[in-house]
Amino acid sequence: MKMTDAREKKGVIQIETEPNLEIHEGYVSQKEETVLVKKGRKTIARIHLSKPVMVAMAEQKEKWGYFQFPFITRTDDNELYISWQMAADSHKSIGIKSNRKPLPMVSEDNGKTWKAKEVKSFGLSGNIHGVMSDGNILQILIPTPKDIHNYTNFPKSVGKVREYTFYPMEKLPDELQGVYLNLWDKNRKSTLIHARINDPGALRYSIDGVMPIPWSGTIRQLSDGSLVAGVYPSYYLDDNKLVKPCGVAFYRSKNSGYNWDILGKIPFEADEEAKQHGSMEFDETAFEILQDSTFICVMRSGSTAPLFKSYSYDRGKTWTKPVAFTPNGVKPKLMLLDNGVLALVSGRPGVQIRFSTDGIGNEWTEPIEMMPFMKGEGSYTRDVSCGYGSIIKDGPNSFFIVYSDFMSKDKNGNERKSIWFRKVLIKI
Repeated sequence: MKMTDAREKKGVIQIETEPNLEIHEGYVSQKEETVLVKKGRKTIARIHLSKPVMVAMAEQKEKWGYFQFPFITRTDDNELYISWQMAADSHKSIGIKSNRKPLPMVSEDNGKTWKAKEVKSFGLSGNIHGVMSDGNILQILIPTPKDIHNYTNFPKSVGKVREYTFYPMEKLPDELQGVYLNLWDKNRKSTLIHARINDPGALRYSIDGVMPIPWSGTIRQLSDGSLVAGVYPSYYLDDNKLVKPCGVAFYRSKNSGYNWDILGKIPFEADEEAKQHGSMEFDETAFEILQDSTFICVMRSGSTAPLFKSYSYDRGKTWTKPVAFTPNGVKPKLMLLDNGVLALVSGRPGVQIRFSTDGIGNEWTEPIEMMPFMKGEGSYTRDVSCGYGSIIKDGPNSFFIVYSDFMSKDKNGNERKSIWFRKVLIKI
């Protein structure tokens, strides 16, 4: 009788002690299974992945930006809710309602089945950043970009990079300064906040004559009740009055998000190896507070370029030199589970899940892939997914993930974009 090894019976991934910055495929999982995490021969953890469930499929071939960038949350009725973008991936789409917007998909049985449903609930179309200790929910709003030609006495630009023209934020018209948020109370009554930002030297850009007000990233509440936001884009001038590459800025609010003071910055910094792999700036970011109160921040650095990580040991004021630790990654998502394991979701090409079982992000597992993307030895395709995953905690040591797959086949064999859902549970 032929003996089979553990890799044939179950998935096996290793702890990576040294980062490999060459884009490569990890362990592809497209069925319900348990994947063993090993360090050498020792089993460190077990990861159970549910069977992938298709939430929705496009009825026709879609251009970039449509039927992708999925988002998952829960409704007031504790139903799972998934939506996705149905517009071009452009600043011109911000705040504009698409005439092709489908109904969101809702599940009443924790993701086993899905149905289209019109849901009236708080902030579902926006960027929700979680419940605070008083039960309120803070939601970042990104308003429709404003035509800068509609303002008198508009300040002079201080720099131009590609199609971006930069201005000192503190000199802009009032409505173009700061950021906008919704504060939802326990009764789901919302208060619009035009939050003030105290950040001397911060720049804001216009593109095609309009100025967006972007502010995206992670907001966490500290034990003293104050809020810390790690966000992008973050632009400043250097000593030669030139616009520096985009970085990540950290702000603190002591009054529920009405005012934000600059706390710390992570400027773009990459070694030659990372630059050779396409690193150009830091933008899409996520940060988490570890069990020992250390802050960890991970950042995208390019289109198909390494993810970087940085640490703060003084609650966001100063940060360690950023270090590349994955070969690729856009729109990272971080989640600290109750057992101390740190989960990371990112993508492009494909969609990857990694885990740090040491709980501090020093060592990470090989990636678990939601879909294959390699074409051959050393060659790959980016056209299998938008690479943006969205996650939400389910239990103490589990979460739900939603992602896009561009290679699904409809009943006629045509490739169509689709949205998929899975549950992930890790035991150590």
